[in-house]
Amino acid sequence: MSSNVVYRYFQFEPNSSRGLFIHGYSDTEAVDYCLVVARLGGAETGGPITITQGETYRHVDGTVARKVYITNPTPSWFHVDVIQTRDPF
Repeated sequence: MSSNVVYRYFQFEPNSSRGLFIHGYSDTEAVDYCLVVARLGGAETGGPITITQGETYRHVDGTVARKVYITNPTPSWFHVDVIQTRDPF
């Protein structure tokens, strides 16, 4: 099992959503996503930022691809790291 930052938003806008298309996974690999969130311009960390895994596709290069959605419903700016954990089975 390994974990790493798969995508980084240095400034995630208030009241916004983004979709990510991530590929390169094998057919025998479980993948999980989580977020590391820091409020910009203040000492507070965290926030009600959400991540949702969406569709799974077969990418044109033959690997498995996944779509994830990130939502910031707050009026604040955040730094957001998307972390993936890959575990072969």
